[in-house]
Amino acid sequence: MYYIGQLCGLIGTGITIVQPQFKNKVHILICTILVNGLNALNFTLIGNAGASTWLCMVAVVQAIVAIRHERKNTPVTTLENILFFLLYVGFGLYGMGVANHFVWVLNLKTLLELLPIIGALMLMLSVFAKTPQQTRFFLLLNGAAWLVYTASIQATAFFTAAIAMISSAIALWKYRKT
Repeated sequence: MYYIGQLCGLIGTGITIVQPQFKNKVHILICTILVNGLNALNFTLIGNAGASTWLCMVAVVQAIVAIRHERKNTPVTTLENILFFLLYVGFGLYGMGVANHFVWVLNLKTLLELLPIIGALMLMLSVFAKTPQQTRFFLLLNGAAWLVYTASIQATAFFTAAIAMISSAIALWKYRKT
């Protein structure tokens, strides 16, 4: 199962390469759903089903909600922003508790488990951003948080985070306003 999990992370990397290059925000969001679903499998199957897995699943739901708003051309409500903020923080802390057997001590592992929560909050901002360029910027910050976390747990999703950062930076430059 470990190798299947790592394969999921590598497939997510492939999708991440093209994700920020789409001009259409719905296409970016569809990639977000695929990548987060694959990353949730990656983290679970390599035996690290903590905050990271839960946060990826919340990200899938948020992207579905964002696609609905994009297609109906409706704005995200303040209530939705608050709800997803609470879901990310709540499931992140719950996942940290599960990963640490609900023993809360301040150590490097606990601090590293905060990175998925920070990354998830950046993803929340990217998904509900008003423009594709804002989406790309927050995807860059999301990638940075996940890069450090996935390197620390030795997950192939590390490549997803690295590629996401590079691809987001390229897309930010490519679609900059002149």
